[in-house]
Amino acid sequence: MAPPSFSFCSSLLPSCVSIRCFSLRALPHLPLPSNSRRSRRRRLGRSSSSPPGGSSFRPAANSRLPLSDDSSNGISCSGRCSESSARRSFISLGTLAILLPHLQVALGVEHDEASAIRNGLRSVLSKGKAAGMLRLAFHDAGTFDIDGNSGGMNGSIIYELERPENAGLNKSVKILEKTRREIENIRHVSWADLIAVAGAEAVSLCGGPAIPIRLGRIDARFKTTPLADPQGKLPQESLDASGLKSCFQKKGFSAQELVVLSGAHTLGGKGFGNPVVFDNAYFKILLEKPWNSNTGMSSMIGLPSDRALVEDDECLRWIRIYAADQDKFFDDFKNTYIKLVNCGASWKTT
Repeated sequence: MAPPSFSFCSSLLPSCVSIRCFSLRALPHLPLPSNSRRSRRRRLGRSSSSPPGGSSFRPAANSRLPLSDDSSNGISCSGRCSESSARRSFISLGTLAILLPHLQVALGVEHDEASAIRNGLRSVLSKGKAAGMLRLAFHDAGTFDIDGNSGGMNGSIIYELERPENAGLNKSVKILEKTRREIENIRHVSWADLIAVAGAEAVSLCGGPAIPIRLGRIDARFKTTPLADPQGKLPQESLDASGLKSCFQKKGFSAQELVVLSGAHTLGGKGFGNPVVFDNAYFKILLEKPWNSNTGMSSMIGLPSDRALVEDDECLRWIRIYAADQDKFFDDFKNTYIKLVNCGASWKTT
């Protein structure tokens, strides 16, 4: 199983370097020493006298061709242009050589941090714990409110474990506490980063898509005092489809994104297929509506909010799409999870 990849944080790079390519436009033009210019002129210079039988070329006053500041050297325009191009190329190559080590160091730092987090999580995660880790990430990021610009992926969930909606998440936090202590022996890691990566690792461990996670989140703190997010921001299990769509809209998510994130209920004990396999069984079972049978355990499958989705035409359209195409579900889930764990995040600037 391929491990999840990790993106590299461009904030670690010098301001004139792009993560995808080197941008040298913002760099100042550095002139060569005057003795270098004189030496180059001597190599390129011609006789100041006009050739026999010919006249000296002098551009008109309004010409755009540059005039020599030393009329005796007779350097042609093409000579000057070649000299200027050579100078710029020389300086660009020199600057690139200076910046390359900075890029390598920046990429290496983030790669080391990502590896430390990933290796630490793999030593404690199991498929049986995956659903709890994914739920922990959802409940930390799910408090985001786009209007108030509050909540989101900030690690505040560790101060909110006594809330009824977070019942049972203390077990996942205890697992991560041990991992965090071990990682802290190597380098600092925020709770927000650790929880975001833990959710992605849980998905991958159970056969889902590899999800690249940007690192550099800052935990919610006011000076030295930890801050909890406002209460009542998570979607309630009793909401109907209209209420769910309204709740997710306040977080900046569409009906499609509501449906694709709900597909995470394929993990755990909700009754949607194998509880330790991340697949599209959730959507297939929703279409069957087994809770209508009123027999045995079938009536216990899913939450009221799960059942509500299939009764809404807009949500039903996406349920059918994901039930028929697991690859599309994986791709859309990956992108929406990345959006979720970036919501409300504050990022390190250095």
